[in-house]
Amino acid sequence: MSALNGKYTVEIDGRSYTMRFSWDALSEVMERFGDAPNLFNVKTVAAVAALGLREHHPEITEQRLLELSPPLVPLANATQKALHFAYFGNTEPLETEKKTALQRVGGLLRLIARR
Repeated sequence: MSALNGKYTVEIDGRSYTMRFSWDALSEVMERFGDAPNLFNVKTVAAVAALGLREHHPEITEQRLLELSPPLVPLANATQKALHFAYFGNTEPLETEKKTALQRVGGLLRLIARR
């Protein structure tokens, strides 16, 4: 795990994968799911996780994650942490920054800030 460069390691089916949300991936998450994707909906978490894995593991698609069916909560938590790193890096945002960011972007950051 390296929050400095936004990378987060996730275990899927006994293997380690690197998840990182580039700005392109973040943009696609927002376009497809809005500012508050439901990370406990199976298809949504598979799609969002696949976007985060795409840079380092293009073979792990949304469909492949659905086939592998990893435990939902650990994958959702890993995805949420990788999103947190993409937005805030390796530090916790100051309370004032959290409040401003939450007001601007809404639900997605609200989920991330709770981690």
